[in-house]
Amino acid sequence: MRAGRIFEIIFFAGLVAIISGCGSSAPAPPKVAPELDPNDPLAAIKLMQRGQAMLAEGRVDGAVEHFQAARTLQPGNPTIHNVLGVAELRRRNAQAAVASFNRALELAPTYSDARNNRGAAYLQLGQLAMAEADFLAVLSDATYANRAGVFFNLGSLYLRKGNLSAAGENFRRATASGGPVDAYLALADVEERLGHRELAEKAYLEALARAPERADIGMALAKLYESQGRTKEAEEQYQRILSVSPDSPEAHLIRAKQGK
Repeated sequence: MRAGRIFEIIFFAGLVAIISGCGSSAPAPPKVAPELDPNDPLAAIKLMQRGQAMLAEGRVDGAVEHFQAARTLQPGNPTIHNVLGVAELRRRNAQAAVASFNRALELAPTYSDARNNRGAAYLQLGQLAMAEADFLAVLSDATYANRAGVFFNLGSLYLRKGNLSAAGENFRRATASGGPVDAYLALADVEERLGHRELAEKAYLEALARAPERADIGMALAKLYESQGRTKEAEEQYQRILSVSPDSPEAHLIRAKQGK
């Protein structure tokens, strides 16, 4: 796995927050949900929840529309601005994402989720110093629970800078804090680049134990085995991928390699 893969997987937080806030009523129902009464104080919450469901399903444009409608109903609610920013970031619209996160932080200056997410947006824009400042500021918040996500983001930042040692240390902290599976995958990639093959194998195996259905992890491990001349173990991984994820791109590559 190369760095490009890692940068696609910035860890976002705060998508399931329960929102509260004040806002003014709208004169007409939102176009995305005409059945909702804009004078209902829960209308914005319902719109946000629908948007979150769409985002989880990969329907990012629909999610943005619902979050925008929720923002119209409750412009003073920082959580709505935060989730809108996350959706914009998912569709690679980092400038709009930064604007949403900025507004969330104007409304709630100690909102660490929004600050972490803004750091991810700065990272996408290549503004590494500003991204690093946001991530470090979030880590200074002792009450913030999603520290694993921040460590993952910092690891991605240092990897982009070419600082493999710092990247590996932060990915390691992410895994120690119960972080995402991709933290193990990123750590394995860094260890492999540093020539630490045993540590890379350990991280790949830990990632695979947590997500056995992930063909990309098995493929990376198989390639590591091949680079060491461990053809039998590589073949075992290939067969496992064909069995567990037969329709994956990795499975198609394996069949093509085998001439099947």
